[in-house]
Amino acid sequence: MLDTDYPFDTGNRAYQRFLTLAAEHFEVVSWNNATGRPTMLTLIDIGSRDAFSLALLDTAEDRQPHALLAVTTDATLSLHGPIAGRATACDYAPHLAMHDADIAATTPAALHQPDTTTIDTNEWLTIPPDIAAAAHTQTPDTTSAGLVLLDRDRAQIVIVGPFPSPDDAQAWQPDTDGWPPVDRLTVALHPPTSKAD
Repeated sequence: MLDTDYPFDTGNRAYQRFLTLAAEHFEVVSWNNATGRPTMLTLIDIGSRDAFSLALLDTAEDRQPHALLAVTTDATLSLHGPIAGRATACDYAPHLAMHDADIAATTPAALHQPDTTTIDTNEWLTIPPDIAAAAHTQTPDTTSAGLVLLDRDRAQIVIVGPFPSPDDAQAWQPDTDGWPPVDRLTVALHPPTSKAD
């Protein structure tokens, strides 16, 4: 029986870029398994015909749901997302800042999925202490919402979401064993606008 749970995604953006660049300088021979998936590449120097091979073991994709956390000049928080991957969320920041002169700072933040109540210590995102001290929200103006768990003393946050409503966001409860006290801020989750807008 053939293994269908193959760990190498041929749509991986880094792999596709590598193939494009390699083809400009080498003859590229792809070795595939019985399912048609590539398992090895041989790169042949066109001039000398010297060659070497690379095994294709696995891929990793930057597609974890993120939100772009924005802070205005008066420390009002807003969320924009969900956005697939940290890099894409970073790319969205200049577009957002160009369309809202009140935004003073942005940072991409991974979205903790609401179906998991345990938050790992590595999920906490450090923010500047002055923003942590002053951060506040406005009444959510959209149906979709995120929940910002804000530890003002440590200047750290976790964003949980998306939720279908602000009430659902406020009703969500994490496992808090051993946690310091945190503020719970419900923030509207705005879908990203097109960069053409």
